[in-house]
Amino acid sequence: MKYLKSNFGRMIAIAAVSAATGLGAGCAIASQPDMDGALASLQNAQVYLDRVTQNKGGHADKARHLVAAAIEQVQEGIAYGESQGE
Repeated sequence: MKYLKSNFGRMIAIAAVSAATGLGAGCAIASQPDMDGALASLQNAQVYLDRVTQNKGGHADKARHLVAAAIEQVQEGIAYGESQGE
């Protein structure tokens, strides 16, 4: 469990640095902490799913596809929110 917490902390740090870099580039980006948090969590889930060595009756592969689709939807939602000044 300790390993999980340390990796999660690293993922949050990477997301924070990425967000700060985007803001530093002069872009006016509205704050979307819930969507940003959802995106970071989904990306973290994707890392773990990519490590799965057995397909678990096809469920691991399906989970990979669903998480990838969810990441895409969250990214589109963030982009839409930004375009609306949200």
